[in-house]
Amino acid sequence: MARLSKEDWLEEGFKILREFAQDKLRILYLCQRLNVTRGSFYHHFSSIENYVASLMQRWEKDNTKRYIEAANQKSEAQDKMNVLNDLILQQDHAIEAAIRSWGFYQPLVKEYLDRVDQVRINYLEEIFRAKGYEQKEASIMAELEYALLIGVQHRYPGKFGKRVRALYLKYAQLVEDDLK
Repeated sequence: MARLSKEDWLEEGFKILREFAQDKLRILYLCQRLNVTRGSFYHHFSSIENYVASLMQRWEKDNTKRYIEAANQKSEAQDKMNVLNDLILQQDHAIEAAIRSWGFYQPLVKEYLDRVDQVRINYLEEIFRAKGYEQKEASIMAELEYALLIGVQHRYPGKFGKRVRALYLKYAQLVEDDLK
């Protein structure tokens, strides 16, 4: 077998999260799944905590920073929102739901989750302000949109289908109507 890279280990962690088996994210279980010794794990990570931190850093980069960078390629607020919604509708939400659940009892995950939540809400708030909402209303709308996303992720984990697309289109229409 070829030598495993750090990315291979992280991808295996995401596979486990997709299975909602975050309780099994342990060194021995990872090694068994990858059919390698613990030495292979320790070649890339100093501890399970270091592994979890690396997993959360990758999740934050791929599912928050990358989305914001893509949206920021646009200048208009609605265009930014469209980019975010397009990316969100393509995302595998099982991982998001598993991480949120894991955060209830894993302090390091909770720390990353709280930070990511705040970054996402702040960015949405900026968009709503740019769309013409006053600060207080922009804050409420950002929280509402984010709460909707979290609820939908738990109601429909995995890839979003036509039903979720219809829900998001209706929500977007309500937001636009609110501005009129």
